[in-house]
Amino acid sequence: MGFTSTLRYGLLGLALTALAAPASSFGIGLQPTTVEISVQPGDRQRQVINLGNVHQEDTISLTLGLADWALDGTGQIQLAPPGDSDTSAADWVRFSPAFVTLRPGETEQIIVDMAAPIRIEREGDYRFALIASTLLPEERAGQSGVWKKYQIASLFYLTMGDAESHPEIKQAALTVSPEGEQAVTFDLENTGTAHARLRGEIEISGDSGETIKEPISNLVVLDDASRTYRLPLTQDLPTNPEVRVTLENIFAPQSATGSVMLAPFTSDLAFEESALSSGSSNDAENALE
Repeated sequence: MGFTSTLRYGLLGLALTALAAPASSFGIGLQPTTVEISVQPGDRQRQVINLGNVHQEDTISLTLGLADWALDGTGQIQLAPPGDSDTSAADWVRFSPAFVTLRPGETEQIIVDMAAPIRIEREGDYRFALIASTLLPEERAGQSGVWKKYQIASLFYLTMGDAESHPEIKQAALTVSPEGEQAVTFDLENTGTAHARLRGEIEISGDSGETIKEPISNLVVLDDASRTYRLPLTQDLPTNPEVRVTLENIFAPQSATGSVMLAPFTSDLAFEESALSSGSSNDAENALE
C-alpha cells in the first residue's frame, strides 16, 4: 500500500517568541502548511513545498531545517529539536535545497523525501515540521541594529499502520477573563493513536428561546492527548444557558469514508469556579491551516 495524502493550503507564521506572527508580516508565503499522510512500513513519498516572496522590493534569504512539533493544552504550537520526541519522524526525512534566496515575487520549490522504516515500534501518528527561517531588522521606533528571527512552517502528520482517532468532549464551562470577557471552554480528549480534526457547530440556548450559533473548523486534537478549546462570547447569554455541540471528525483512519460523526454533546453551562478565582483564561486555538 502506498502513501495517500490530504493537503490543506494557507499561511502559517511562527515567530521565535511565544507569540505567533502571520507569515505575511515578514513577506513569505508557504503552501501547503499542513500535510496529512497515511503510510505503511517501508513506504516512500515525495512532497513539494512552495515558498514564495510576496514583497514588492525586498529580497529574502531563508534557511531550511526540520523540527519536532506538538500542541500544548490550549492548541498553541510547540517546536522542539528534531528527534527529541517519541512521535518524531524527522529521521525519515531528507529535503533540498537547505538554503534559498528569493527575489521579490519569486517562488522556490522545496523537495521533501520521506522513507518510512520497515519495522516500527508502534502504529499511529508520527510528526515533523519543515521550518524556513530568516533574520530581519526590527522596525520599531528608536531601535536600530536589532534583528529578529522569524520562522514559517509546514506541519507533517504521518499516520502509520492501522491507527484510529477517538476524540470526545469531556466537559464545558463558562469562564471570565480578568478584563471581564466571558467565554465557553471545552475540554477535549483523544484516546486514539491518530490525531483528530474536528468541524461542526456550537449552539447555546436558554429560557428566552434565542440560540447563539458558532461554527468550529479545523480543531485538532493530537493522538493520546487532551486540550482546551475556548470560544469567546460576543453576545449576551440567555438565562439558564445550555450548550449543544455537534462535531464531525474528518480525520478518522478507522473509517472507510475517513470521517466519523461524534455523538452530540449537551451540558448546562455554569461558571467554572477555578477559572474565576484564578482570573485565568485560555488562549483561542491557533489556526493550523
